[in-house]
Amino acid sequence: MGYIEQTKIVAEYLNFLRNSDILTKTVRNVTTKTNVFDTSVNGTETFTLSELGCKNIRSVTYDDAPMYLHKDYSIDLDKSQVIIPNIKKNKEVTITYDYGNDKIFPDYPRPDLTINSYPRIGFGIYGFRTEVAGFGNVLRSSWRFDVRAYATSSEQADTLIDSLRKINIDAFNKLECVNRIYPLDVRDLDYFETTKGKNKIYVKGIDIMSINSYEIN
Repeated sequence: MGYIEQTKIVAEYLNFLRNSDILTKTVRNVTTKTNVFDTSVNGTETFTLSELGCKNIRSVTYDDAPMYLHKDYSIDLDKSQVIIPNIKKNKEVTITYDYGNDKIFPDYPRPDLTINSYPRIGFGIYGFRTEVAGFGNVLRSSWRFDVRAYATSSEQADTLIDSLRKINIDAFNKLECVNRIYPLDVRDLDYFETTKGKNKIYVKGIDIMSINSYEIN
């Protein structure tokens, strides 16, 4: 049995965006670090990273073999943990991750942020649709991400949107939960002024479509 979980969708897409380096690590104010562990159980093991404030997992290897988010392991960013099932004792796990602050989030910025909080990227899911896709209890779903680039100039907003289009095109079928993604409309959302300092923040949006995720139960 399998069900689509929006929490997993958001977690994977957030991890994907933060790994993309559309905003540099300097701009995001994060640091990359690698932890190496020796497994201690046969079965499922939870690995707690040495740094709190984990923002994204860049890579995980188990016994020198690469692993993939939601296919081979799950993450709990709030606890800075990586959970891996089906492992054996006395093997090596290597986890590379970013920790610190960030400027890429699965939400949209508050109006009271200062100019130092930008550039910034926010997103959310909307338009989640499910339909019958075959005999038996087979469902097919699709949805959109509303991704927005917040920038201190219109040129910077354009550059961020161009980068967002490119990485989503390149990642068409490379993610586990977010299947067959591609860009749709780009929208100019004008600008707003920060409540502190009255600086102009330029906003552009792009719709990212994900199609053909199946639930077979």
